[in-house]
Amino acid sequence: MTVKFAGAAKARKLREYFARHGRVYIVVNATNDNVTVPEHLHGDPALRLVLNVRMPQAIIFKNDALESEFSFSGNLFHCSIPMQAIWAAYVPEQRIENGLLWEDDVPETIRAGVKAVRGTRENDSQHKTENNSNTEPLKSKDEKKQSTRRVAHLRVIK
Repeated sequence: MTVKFAGAAKARKLREYFARHGRVYIVVNATNDNVTVPEHLHGDPALRLVLNVRMPQAIIFKNDALESEFSFSGNLFHCSIPMQAIWAAYVPEQRIENGLLWEDDVPETIRAGVKAVRGTRENDSQHKTENNSNTEPLKSKDEKKQSTRRVAHLRVIK
């Protein structure tokens, strides 16, 4: 039997994160053929599942997969999620940058969507700068700091 150390490292990191927070969302690429979830959820590249220490059923962290009985609309379903299909984890009540992101496992459809949104934002900001270059009031450094919005992000795990 071959053990993939990347999967084992991810399992350990995810297990530690879950133990520290007690309730986390994992983001799963359910387009992966090896993901076992209810049929109606297959095909979702960003399926969110809740892991909670208060769940009555066991949550099993293996080196290559996470397994548990998850409840979907009140019906239990045995799910098996390969580690390579889990691409993010976060605590919903906290800032998103406190979460985890495994960049190499992010589905291509999600990457393309993020790239398109970033491109649109850059084009919009360029367009606004060109159109408003002479009409924008001058701002002090303090006003500029207050108006600058911080963009949230997940920590990248490599």
